Amino acid sequence: MKIIKDLINNTDFPDQTGGVPTVIALGTFDGLHRGHIDVISHARDYAREHGLQLAVLTFVNHPFTLINPCAVPQSLISPAEKIRKLKELGVDLLVDIPFDRQLAVLSPKQFLQQLRKLDFRCLVCGANFSYGFRGTGNTGMLKQNGHIKGFEVIVRPLLEYRGEPVSSTRIRRAIAAGDLADAEAMLGRPYSVEGIVQRGFRRGRTLGFPTANLYVSRNGTALPPGGVYAMTVQYDGKLLQGVGNLGMNPTFDDVIREVLEINLFDFHGDLYGTTLEAGFCKFLRPERRFASLDALKDQLEQDREEARRYFRDTAGTDRP
Repeated sequence: MKIIKDLINNTDFPDQTGGVPTVIALGTFDGLHRGHIDVISHARDYAREHGLQLAVLTFVNHPFTLINPCAVPQSLISPAEKIRKLKELGVDLLVDIPFDRQLAVLSPKQFLQQLRKLDFRCLVCGANFSYGFRGTGNTGMLKQNGHIKGFEVIVRPLLEYRGEPVSSTRIRRAIAAGDLADAEAMLGRPYSVEGIVQRGFRRGRTLGFPTANLYVSRNGTALPPGGVYAMTVQYDGKLLQGVGNLGMNPTFDDVIREVLEINLFDFHGDLYGTTLEAGFCKFLRPERRFASLDALKDQLEQDREEARRYFRDTAGTDRP
């Protein structure tokens, strides 16, 4: 997958596209949820049927970083994870550009003129797609322009869940409320966060529960409530299972920032410095303070067994 980081000032498009026309999936794609995947998948099918390249145009930053910085939403996916998942979807050309002032002031007509650099034959978007200065361009204008200019426009209806459109906003609300099943149903996968394994106090190891520690922040990343969860971890091409604690570890008084501590089942290895993608599968219990290390260890045993039981019970099934 080729990645283009500049649209307006880039003069090398013939070399970067290889001279092959494209179909472009358009959207913010800030969560790569089921609605986003629907748009990209239909663009991919069109590309394969017509011998075109599949291009996806999206933004490095959320548009609100320029339009309304105080309202920038929490991230649902890391930049690296987004690139990996788009590659898995069969994207040939990713136009991953900053939403900056130069782009924001383009009129709908000027925006489409910039897209012409990608030599597109078809544009695919969701029913709520808008473009150009202050979002003044809509799907009706896009279809009208396509009719005049001779390109096809496919507008996908918004996917629904429980009678309402799937959206990144709904997913963030579900995650914040701890409704992991709803978040997973709208995402099409367990909600996950990504981080680099850091060295901790190594207390888990002395208790027989070694953990991979990921420092997390609610300022920039959507996170569920603190507590203990059944979790999965993507590592070295494998999906590992475990149990994790998200929070401040209140049994001890020396934790100064929120951390996700994950005990992986039947895993022996050094993960320090490794980037892990950790998925939240099921809430098990709230975080709490224990009167002694023995009481904590007994509860950790119970947590681990409950998480194992969850994975046994859901093996071979499509989780909600």
